[in-house]
Amino acid sequence: MPLNVPTGDVVGEKLSNRDKEEKATYEQSIDAVTRMILYKWINSGKFFDSVEGVIATGKESVVLHGEQHFAIKVYKMTLSEFKNRSEYVYNDYRFKNPRGVLRIWAEKEFMNLHRMVRAGIKCPEPVRLKKHVMLMSLIGSNGVAARKLKDVVWDDDEHKTDYLSNQDFLKSECNMYFQAMTCMYEECRLVHGDLSEFNLLYHDGDVYVIDVSQAMDSSHPRALFFLLRDIENVLRFFGKIGTENLPSATEIFNEITSLSMDPEKNLMVQVENFEKDNRNVQLHEDKTKPADMEWRLYDAEIAASGTHEDPAAQFN
Repeated sequence: MPLNVPTGDVVGEKLSNRDKEEKATYEQSIDAVTRMILYKWINSGKFFDSVEGVIATGKESVVLHGEQHFAIKVYKMTLSEFKNRSEYVYNDYRFKNPRGVLRIWAEKEFMNLHRMVRAGIKCPEPVRLKKHVMLMSLIGSNGVAARKLKDVVWDDDEHKTDYLSNQDFLKSECNMYFQAMTCMYEECRLVHGDLSEFNLLYHDGDVYVIDVSQAMDSSHPRALFFLLRDIENVLRFFGKIGTENLPSATEIFNEITSLSMDPEKNLMVQVENFEKDNRNVQLHEDKTKPADMEWRLYDAEIAASGTHEDPAAQFN
């Protein structure tokens, strides 16, 4: 089987803690079931002829490089790494059983990516899903994966004039990320929930959103809380690299959600109070069930006026 996956061992040197963690993730992910799935994909002749190495590793998954232009995401099938993940799928109509989070985590990301591709958001294109292994397009060129935002060198000598001293450029880059978040919220009804410089790719001047397994439907009771956290993470990063005159979190939040949070008050407190009333869930239901919304508004109008006129009386 042409499966040559390096584990990152360094001959003659003691592995660092990170090396050990990555090796442990690799060993727990590439089990016999995973190897059989990869073998069948290779044998099909439709995708790639070999697996050429590790692109990235994490506590929950390892991403492999399929020959040519494919990335293979293998999710760890151990409960310990997913013990806190049920909060991301709570009340998500697509995943009613929180106890099944472990089994369907790959499916959730596969479905979320499909939503995003249909909306025109730049992200890996999902190709195949088999159990806990997802095949998707590789973001990058010439077989080299694109860099994460955290790894982009913004202040090297070659690009210092073009990047750090060019505030217009930095602001446009920041706006690009917020545009992606807005499109996810408006077109896909999704909130990433874990957005930061660690799961945003930068390639050929474009931003690509990755790692959306935890992305939740906008009807999630805590969707606005996670959205605010995403906004603050992106603002914090661009502030750290020297971007000046960034908009406030309240400005961005109101623009994405079309809500009217008071910029003079604590935004987190306002979001918490808004969610306590489940008004974000109501907003979602109003968009998906406009007839029910009209009837609810009519009932409220009747209750306020004190009349009980039959709305169909004029037609009878």
